[in-house]
Amino acid sequence: MAFGAVYIFWGMTYMALHCALESLAPFWISGVRFVVAGVILLLLIRLFHRSEFHLGSAREWRDAAIVGTLLFMGGNASIAWAQQYVTTSTAALIFGAIPLFVILFDWWRPGGVRPSLRSGAGLAMGFLGLCILLKPAPAVSDSGMELAGKLVALLGACAWAVGALYSRAVHAQGSPLLPMGRQMLCGGAGLTVVSLLHGDWARLALERVTLVSWLGLAYLVIFGSLVGFTAYAWLLRVSTPDRVSTVTYVNTVIAVVLGWAVGEPMSLRVVLGAVVIVVSVIIVLKKKSVRDTVDATPTEA
Repeated sequence: MAFGAVYIFWGMTYMALHCALESLAPFWISGVRFVVAGVILLLLIRLFHRSEFHLGSAREWRDAAIVGTLLFMGGNASIAWAQQYVTTSTAALIFGAIPLFVILFDWWRPGGVRPSLRSGAGLAMGFLGLCILLKPAPAVSDSGMELAGKLVALLGACAWAVGALYSRAVHAQGSPLLPMGRQMLCGGAGLTVVSLLHGDWARLALERVTLVSWLGLAYLVIFGSLVGFTAYAWLLRVSTPDRVSTVTYVNTVIAVVLGWAVGEPMSLRVVLGAVVIVVSVIIVLKKKSVRDTVDATPTEA
């Protein structure tokens, strides 16, 4: 049930985000989503797991702010903005390549780990798939917004990978869900400030927000964040790294299939890029250190 929840609920977050964007601004969605989810998660831990609840030291909150900024402000908010101009399938495929960036940045950091021959082949293959996806479609190449959306999504994937690497050195007392709650709260608070500065709150007209957008936002908060993160954290404790690492590419495949099912364009270029990226991620996740890093930080929209 936990695997099913993570596979399906996180695989559907890209489509839910697409629905929320129908009448809501991307930074507003991301800020509200993570503030609400973070507060609820921390309250649930306080109510039902009081012995594991810990307010947190200044260092723990500092780490939460750094990781939350990288994951949610840099990662999820970028995907939310990008999905105004790219399909859910394309966004999911670019974000699904995060394990490739984890290997690359882990190699580039001081004292980093040089990738094995197998991982290097997976890297080369994955970035070939990204190049295929980043090539603008002829029908929209004049506007440039599709390419801009892809590049922003790519930067978001890079930010998430850096946050994943940083989170490996983060230690916190109490429930393993506490750091996630703090990270969501900090990232959501930062995004709320960004949405205020961007004018999203001033332009918000609640009477014009569609039911589809409210349902999409509710899905992101409840299933994408609360249920998904809880199930994932539990799986990390009771399952094996090999099995948990499948979440990365199964989510991507589900998101692509859902995009095709609702009528999103599925050109040969997108299909080819999808196959190349998913296969490359499977190859690199065979490397234990990369699995451990990815397992520590889930990838969802």
